[in-house]
Amino acid sequence: MWIGAASLAAIVVLIPVYRLQDLSWPHASAAAIIFVLTCVLLGWAVWRVLMRRLGSGSRGPGVAEHVLIGLLFSAAWTISFTAFVYLVRSEASLAFLRGGGIWQFVWGLVIYSALALTARIQQQLKERELAAAGAELQALRAQLDPHLLFNTLHSLTQLAREDPAATQIALERFGGLMRYVLNAGRDGMADVLLGNEIEFVRDYLAVERLRLGERLRVEEKIDADALEVAVPPLLLQPLVENAVRHGLAPRRDGGTIRLEAYIAGNRLAIEVGDDGNGAEPDILRRSTGLGLQAVRRQVSARFPGEGEFEVLTRPGAGFAVRIRIPARISTKGGL
Repeated sequence: MWIGAASLAAIVVLIPVYRLQDLSWPHASAAAIIFVLTCVLLGWAVWRVLMRRLGSGSRGPGVAEHVLIGLLFSAAWTISFTAFVYLVRSEASLAFLRGGGIWQFVWGLVIYSALALTARIQQQLKERELAAAGAELQALRAQLDPHLLFNTLHSLTQLAREDPAATQIALERFGGLMRYVLNAGRDGMADVLLGNEIEFVRDYLAVERLRLGERLRVEEKIDADALEVAVPPLLLQPLVENAVRHGLAPRRDGGTIRLEAYIAGNRLAIEVGDDGNGAEPDILRRSTGLGLQAVRRQVSARFPGEGEFEVLTRPGAGFAVRIRIPARISTKGGL
């Protein structure tokens, strides 16, 4: 929005300047629009190139590449405006190249330098946010391991006395659960399949059901095509754990957890909700819980400007988290 406002302001300022150069009002207006908009459009194209190079995992463009891109940007901007001058007043185009064209070329290099510096700063901020999200992911794993291990071993001890056959199944579930936790995030911030996340959550809920029994109920509405979408690791488990611990476990009759995932257009929509006690929005904003913060930061860091994280709750009306991220089909297998 600010780019549009700045462009409009520049056009308004330039129109009287070109009017003073013996151009009619229509020609002066056209000159201002072409001068500014060609710079904006070419700048946008250069910005996309810079961000793609910086986000490719390399160190970004080298000095020689910066020089080449800057020269191409300045030349394209100068030539496009010179073409307009030629169409309006062909005899003045050569004079423009020798005078105003040189200054426009120099300003093009200055603008490119500003774009390159801004892109680098933005990339550094993104890298820091990703590093913070990775640290929170590791903290989440460290918190999940002993917490889950203690609760599960306690439940398995009781189950072994009552139903040895069920204990064997529960141990297999628990083994898969711990294997996923150990692998998730091991390769930095590598993505996983949503299908793997769903299976992990199912194992987690099966283990929690050892403790809660029929008090824990689950409803799933998951589209098959959503299972192949790449998502950050441990995206769902903190939300499900939050629903179990704060929404359902405190209630004598328990409750229901809802899992929903589908693709809408080019976006993956995920919702994890419960019909538990809910919470005051003000209390939620002051919460220091790691789970919600870690998921929110992952969405923000991994999908800047594209990811959405929304919490819907009020006392007595349950708790729901809605996430929307780009639907990028993974070409890799699961964990």
